[in-house]
Amino acid sequence: AVGIGDDCAAIEFDNEYLLISTDMISQKTHIPDEMTPFQIGWFIVAINLSDIAAKGGKPFGLVLSFGLPKETSETFLKELTKGADSCATAFDTYIVGGDMKEACEITICGTAFGLVKKDEFMPRKGVQPGDIIAVTGTLGKAGAGYFNLKNKTLNKNIAKALLEPVPKLKEGRLLARQKCVTSCMDISDGLSSSLYQLQELNDVGFEINRSNIPLASELLQLKKKEKGLDVYNIALHSGGDYELLLTIPPDRFEKVKDVMEKNDT
Repeated sequence: AVGIGDDCAAIEFDNEYLLISTDMISQKTHIPDEMTPFQIGWFIVAINLSDIAAKGGKPFGLVLSFGLPKETSETFLKELTKGADSCATAFDTYIVGGDMKEACEITICGTAFGLVKKDEFMPRKGVQPGDIIAVTGTLGKAGAGYFNLKNKTLNKNIAKALLEPVPKLKEGRLLARQKCVTSCMDISDGLSSSLYQLQELNDVGFEINRSNIPLASELLQLKKKEKGLDVYNIALHSGGDYELLLTIPPDRFEKVKDVMEKNDT
């Protein structure tokens, strides 16, 4: 079994692991004024599913607990649950239960469940010297969205990446089936922070070539308007992208890359 310190708890279940992950958001730390009730619901489901994705798992259900102020409207609650259900449905899973209580501010906790074959499980611990570092997708989408909101230059397309993240479940399953990923985690806290966590856990160092960092189109679009913007700083240090960070032996990298590209990931 795998416990505290990984993206999910992993409990032995015949020839599989039962994956369990929980994440909480609150109005003060995760919910900007511009975020709609639908987006709040989507967000809490997406961030929980992202942890399942990082272990190569397939989700089979979530439970959600809502702490809501007394004055919360029925319309707000309907949109909140609609957003949560929409995200779950989009990734072939379901909200199977939960709870609701009165709270001083919006506080929502989600717990996701998934399954992965033991020989496909992708842990955080396992990096070997010489492994190649890779990420799914591009970096800086959420950082661009945060910059957009902070500076009140609201562009809904740019802000969407921050407010409606997409868990990389398809990518996680594809990677897991290659059975050669030595470590994997989601990068909800940003690339630099995630690399530091892997470094501490695996007693290795990492060398990053700046020119190889895949910058998001949203970030490059923002740079055209903000000439002094340090796009690499945002791509490295901003959280919220919910891509997967992984390490692969050098002799397997090209094959894995080819599989991912053929599947449009």
